[in-house]
Amino acid sequence: MRFLVVCTANVCRSPMAEAAMRHALTARGLRPDVGSAGIDALTGEPAHPLSMQAVAQAGIGDLSLHRSRPLSPLMVRNADLVLCMASLHRSSVVARAPEAAGRVRLLGHWQSVEIVDPVGGPAHEHRQCLQLITECVDQWLDRLSRQGLLQ
Repeated sequence: MRFLVVCTANVCRSPMAEAAMRHALTARGLRPDVGSAGIDALTGEPAHPLSMQAVAQAGIGDLSLHRSRPLSPLMVRNADLVLCMASLHRSSVVARAPEAAGRVRLLGHWQSVEIVDPVGGPAHEHRQCLQLITECVDQWLDRLSRQGLLQ
């Protein structure tokens, strides 16, 4: 499956989710096909330093080479599943690619939560955000695996 994770600026939540998804898929013996983008992202911005630190401390990746990219309809069309951090993101994705509405979900769907942006907050908020993201990623992958959709 091809995954796309979406947030606002593509510097905190979606890069952390991309790293968490890559790590989790690799741990399951699968080849990760994961990207991330932001509904209001600038092109080429690095990941937030505290998000980079959270991912590195968790041992799930390295965001030092990450560069932000704005969401495009083509990215949405090329993804099998688009996972958004908040309802606002889902609405924006669907507005840009209405035909993909059935493949656009909240990352926190199974916990009925939206992933709050830690930008501007202290390091522990980035770590807490990553912890929630990791739990949500695992729930999605468990469900997709049970449905035979992960290969």
